[in-house]
Amino acid sequence: MAESSSRLRLRLRQALERHQKQVDQLVEESGPLIRGTFGTRGRVCGTAGCHCTRGELHESKFLSAREDGQTRQVHVPAGDEIEVREGVARYRRFRQVRVALAESAKEELDLAEQLGLSLLKPYPPDHPLPPPKRRGRSKGGRGVSR
Repeated sequence: MAESSSRLRLRLRQALERHQKQVDQLVEESGPLIRGTFGTRGRVCGTAGCHCTRGELHESKFLSAREDGQTRQVHVPAGDEIEVREGVARYRRFRQVRVALAESAKEELDLAEQLGLSLLKPYPPDHPLPPPKRRGRSKGGRGVSR
């Protein structure tokens, strides 16, 4: 059974509120975004008698990201560690909110379509025209349905 138009309106308003919160999160992001993964690795320096030769490795910080199909890593100096770590975290949050925003937009469009169909009055009553076919991308996300 099709949902009532009042229930669809309510769901559409709720989806719009979620969408607005996501837009607000994106707009409020003020710091620089740094694409990649921040990591730490242990290394041996090679100096005889150093504690790293006994298993207490020196720590190196790095930023790793894909570029032209290759993974590229760059050293992050100790002075930049906090800035890079926070920038990477902001970038991750930004991307997650962006994905959620796209999902919300799709949900809103689907609800708008359902609302339109629920308000559609068949005419003429004795032999009504069929409802419109969905245009654009199919529900599976591939191709165009006609």
